[in-house]
Amino acid sequence: MQNRKIELLAPAGNMDALKAAVSAGCDAVYLGSTLFSARAFAGNFDHDQMTEAIRYCHDRNVRVYVTMNTLLYETEIGNAMEEAGFLYEQGADALLVQDFGLFHRLRIEYPDFELHCSTQMHIHNPAGCEFMKKMGASRAVVARETPIEIVRECVKTGIDIEVFAYGAICISYSGQCLMSSAIKHRSGNRGMCAQLCRLRYAPIRNGIARQDPEGEYLLSPKDLNVIDQIPELIEAGVCSLKIEGRMKRPEYVWLVTRTFREAIDAYYAGKPYQVSRQRLRELMLMFNRGFSEGHLFHAGLEDRMSHFRPNHRGVEIGRVLRYENNRVQVKLSAPLYQHDGLRILNEPHDTGLTAVRIWKKDLLVNEAGAGDVVWLECKSLPHPRRNQPLQKTSDARLLDQIAGAIHDQPKVCPVSLSYEAEIGKPLKLTVSDERGNQVSACSDQVIEAAEKAPLTKEKLESNLAKAGEFSYLLQVSGTMDQNIFLPVSLLNETRRRALSGLQAKRFHLRQRAGHKPYVFHLDDPHAHAYDLLVEGAEGMNLPENCLSLDSDHEFPVVCEKEHAKLKLISGVIREPGALNQNLSHVIAGMNLNCCNSYSLAFLLSVPGVDSVIFSSECTNAEIDRILKAAEARFGFVPVTYRLVYGRRTLMYIKQGFMNAMPESMKDMEGRVYPLIRNDEIAEVLEPEPYCSDNPYCSGSYVILKEEPEEKKKEIILEAYEEIHERV
Repeated sequence: MQNRKIELLAPAGNMDALKAAVSAGCDAVYLGSTLFSARAFAGNFDHDQMTEAIRYCHDRNVRVYVTMNTLLYETEIGNAMEEAGFLYEQGADALLVQDFGLFHRLRIEYPDFELHCSTQMHIHNPAGCEFMKKMGASRAVVARETPIEIVRECVKTGIDIEVFAYGAICISYSGQCLMSSAIKHRSGNRGMCAQLCRLRYAPIRNGIARQDPEGEYLLSPKDLNVIDQIPELIEAGVCSLKIEGRMKRPEYVWLVTRTFREAIDAYYAGKPYQVSRQRLRELMLMFNRGFSEGHLFHAGLEDRMSHFRPNHRGVEIGRVLRYENNRVQVKLSAPLYQHDGLRILNEPHDTGLTAVRIWKKDLLVNEAGAGDVVWLECKSLPHPRRNQPLQKTSDARLLDQIAGAIHDQPKVCPVSLSYEAEIGKPLKLTVSDERGNQVSACSDQVIEAAEKAPLTKEKLESNLAKAGEFSYLLQVSGTMDQNIFLPVSLLNETRRRALSGLQAKRFHLRQRAGHKPYVFHLDDPHAHAYDLLVEGAEGMNLPENCLSLDSDHEFPVVCEKEHAKLKLISGVIREPGALNQNLSHVIAGMNLNCCNSYSLAFLLSVPGVDSVIFSSECTNAEIDRILKAAEARFGFVPVTYRLVYGRRTLMYIKQGFMNAMPESMKDMEGRVYPLIRNDEIAEVLEPEPYCSDNPYCSGSYVILKEEPEEKKKEIILEAYEEIHERV
C-alpha cells in the first residue's frame, strides 16, 4: 500500500467543467490545449485560457496535467515542442504523451518536466511500466483492459500507476484502434475518432448476416464504474483514479467527482461507503450506458457490453399510454419536472422530447409525481406506441442544484494574515500560506488618530477576514494602537495587494531548470535490410532475402501475463513491454506507431532494435520527410519498412464482444469485417486489404491473413518485384 493519499483526477473540457471539478474536490485535472489532444472535439483551452486554468487550479492546490496524447507527423513535432515549452513556462504539472518521438524530445529538452504515458501508448503490463520508467516517465496510465492483479504487478515496478475508474470505455486497446482511420479517414490516434464502435453491425455466421438476439450494437461497451472497489485500488498501490469525460457537461463532472471524493475520504477516515440509491440515480441521469466494473475487475461479457443501446440511457420514469395529435400520454413512476430531457425507447430509433409543457387533468403544471397521468408535447418521429418506456435523460432541477453548488465554492486554502496598525505609520499586512510563501503590503496613507468612533480590533479583523474573490480562508491576527482611524477602502486595497502578491507566488508550484538544446547521438545499427517481411506465410517457400513473421519471429500486440525476461532474435516486437526484453536484431513493429524521425530515433536507441516498420497511418510523403530528417540529423538512413498490402487489424478486443463470436460482421453500409481469435484477443480485420506502393523504405511489409492460399504467392511476388524494379 502506498504512503501518500490516492489522487482523484477529473476531466476538464472547458473552463466551466474545470471549475466544477475543483469545486467538487478533485486533486488534479487533465485538460487539452487546442493542439495535439486526443479529444480534438472537446472545448479545450487556448493559450490565454490555459494560463487562466493553471493559475486557477494552482491557487487552489489542484494540479494540472495537459494532454498532448496524439501521434505526430514530422512537420508537427516543432509546433508540439513550442506548445510544450509554453506549458512548461506556464507551470503545467505534467504532460500526457502518446508519441515516442515527442516523449524522446521532451525528456532531453525539458528533463524536469513530468511526463505521463497516456493510455494511447498501450502500456498494459509490468514490462512496459518498467521500460518507460527507465526512459524517464513518472506515470503510466495503464490500458482499461488491465486486470487488478496485473495492476498490482505494475505498481511494483516503481512507476506511478493511474487507472480509469469511471466513464466511457473503448472496446479496443487504446492506441491500437485503426477503425476510424481506415473507414472514415479520421484517426483516433490523432484525436478525431468517429466512434464506429457505437454503430450497428450484423454478425455473419455460415455466410449469412442476420440480427442477433444479443442486440445490434455489437461493439458498444457499457460505461466503467468501479467506485465500490476504491478500497482495493488504494490498497493495490494505485496512485491516481481517473474519471473519463472531457466531452461531458460541467454538472456531470461535478457529480461524479463529488461522489468519488466522498468515497475516497470515507476510506481514509476508516468509514464504509456505499453510493446511495438516490446518488446512483443521479449519476445515471447525468450519463450512462449501463455500468460495469470492466476488465479491471473481471466483469463478464454481459456485464461489459451494451448491445441494445449505444447512447445515454437515463432512467425510466414511466410508460406510454397512448399517442394522438402530436401529444403523448404517459403514466409516471417517478417525478417529472418542466424542462426535463426525455426519450421514449422506440424503433428504428428512439423518440426524443423535452417536457416544455406538462398537462395534468387538463391543467398546465411545472411538475408531476409518481402515479400521475400526464400529457406531453411530442412532435418527433417515430411516434410512440403503448407501453414503451419513458426515460428521463436530464433532470432540470438536479442540474440547477449542481450549478448552485458549483457557484457556491467554499474557501479552501488557509492563509495567515497578520497586521500592524500604528498611528503615523502605513497599515502593514503580511500574508503567508502552507507552502511557505509570504508577501507584505503597506497602505498608501499613514494611519491617523480618530476624532470620533475609533476603529475597534473586532471591526478591523472582521473586515480583514473578507477574502473577496480570492479562494483563501483568512486567519487574522496582529497588533494595533488604540483610537485609530482607517478608511475601509484603504484597508480593502491593501489587503487586495497583499493577496494578489501571494496568489502570484502560488501560481508556480516549483522552480524549473529551463530548456536545454536537443543533443542526441544515434549510432547506425547496420541492420540487415530484408526485401520483404511477410506475415501469414507459414510453410511457404519465400524468395531470397525475405523474412517470414511466424510465431517464432513475432512478439504479440497484447502480452499481459509475460513477466520473465525473454530473448528475441530477428523478429518483430509489437508492444512497449517488449522493448524491455533481451533483444537482438529485432524490428520495431507497426503497432508501435512510429510517425516521425524522433520516434524512429527513440526506437532505434533501444538495445537490440535495429530497424522499424512505420505506422500505416503515414503517407509516402510523410515517410520521405522522416527519412530525410533522420539522415540529416544522424548521418545515415535507417533500415525501415512500409506496409504495402494486407488486411490490418482495426481493433484488438480482449475476450471478444459476443458470447458466440461470429466469423465476420457487416456494417450498415455493407462492408464485411473478418474476425479472428488469437488466445484471449479478438481481432477485427479490414474489409478490404490495404494497398500502397513503397518508394522510400528499405523493404516492404505484407500481411496475408485471410488471403486465399492460391493468391498468397502472387501477392508476395508482386511486392518483391516492386522493391527490385523501383528506381
